[in-house]
Amino acid sequence: MVRLDIPTLEQISAGLIRVQARQGKLYPYPQDLQLGYDRVVLAFLVGGKALDVPDSIPEFYELCEQPFEEWGVEIDDEIDSSDSLLFLGEPTELTIELAEAFGGSVLSQEQTKIATELLQHCQSHPQGVQIYTKFRRFIIEHPVLSNQEFVKAKGDFGLGVGLSDLLDECYEPVPSCYELEGNFYACPYCHALAGVNPQGQVIANSSCNRCPPGRRLKRKVKLPSDCLKLKRGIERFWFYPGRAEIQLFQKLVDLGLEVELYPECDRYDLRIKFSDGEVWALDLKDYFNPYLLVRNLGDEPIPSEPSWNVAYIVIPAERKKDRPAYLKELKSRWRWENVKPIFDDAVFALAKKKAGVREVEVQASEAGVESDTPPTNSKQSDTRSTNSKRGEEKSTKRDKSPTKNKGRKT
Repeated sequence: MVRLDIPTLEQISAGLIRVQARQGKLYPYPQDLQLGYDRVVLAFLVGGKALDVPDSIPEFYELCEQPFEEWGVEIDDEIDSSDSLLFLGEPTELTIELAEAFGGSVLSQEQTKIATELLQHCQSHPQGVQIYTKFRRFIIEHPVLSNQEFVKAKGDFGLGVGLSDLLDECYEPVPSCYELEGNFYACPYCHALAGVNPQGQVIANSSCNRCPPGRRLKRKVKLPSDCLKLKRGIERFWFYPGRAEIQLFQKLVDLGLEVELYPECDRYDLRIKFSDGEVWALDLKDYFNPYLLVRNLGDEPIPSEPSWNVAYIVIPAERKKDRPAYLKELKSRWRWENVKPIFDDAVFALAKKKAGVREVEVQASEAGVESDTPPTNSKQSDTRSTNSKRGEEKSTKRDKSPTKNKGRKT
């Protein structure tokens, strides 16, 4: 049987993204695509399937549109055989993540370059943290812009801020392949540019995790003819994960919590400070494949500064829809003790419970009951021990007057 390992798929993926960066121009073949194809040919020969090997790179490129189960090969259990590397000529989320594991891609390089320039600018500006947050939020909230909106944004980020040129590097004119009967459309869910299939239908794009890729959009938003879109690297690494970041940020703020977005210019995504002094650090990761998420986290998933007591890697709850075992698969490879993986709806529920901790602790201590707390690391603040002592004192008083708390909700 022909077997392809993950390193081979990673190299192929890096080559496919290079092709996409050249607007689908296949020749001259990118080196990674050529080397990946050579490894595929060798695998077919070793597997005794010489007659089934794709005859050329163009033929192999077409094969990448098909799910792996159609390739006639075995792949690693961490990759679903129903997945594909291309969708209507566009690299899928899996392809982008495989390319990242290979050592980066032109998409990540594009994002890294802009992120580096933004950080350098903000570090030298007296209001750098606020400017950084404002810029990132603008990108997340504007995946598509009309030309008029773009000119206005350049003015806002140019005058006194100096980020006008950087905004130029984030956006590009919408390619004609997204046009349908003279119009461009946006997805009603993620608000990014929607795709068009060969049947002339407006479809969900491959990165919107609300709908399966390629599903026809019954509802769509008509866009101006002169609109611009985010470049693919910025869209993939800032916009899509950022949507979940902003949504969670707003929900936590609505609870009345003290929440900092992108603390110290994005050391991690959200920093929550509760009334008892406890601090949570949240970093959102929106990965299609949980195993590749683990591989790309590195030795320190969340930096120790700015300081925190509890830390979570947060995954958008939408990932459960297509992959119900997502968290279970993630935990099966988890190797960090002081950082826990969790879905965004679950961490919000914990924060909501924690937000009422003062009232709950008072009621619990009066009844002699300890309240639940989330997993913490060694950096836990001294405040907890102080609260514990107070609880013990109140518990002692409660023992002397057993009827005082009759009917009290705990």
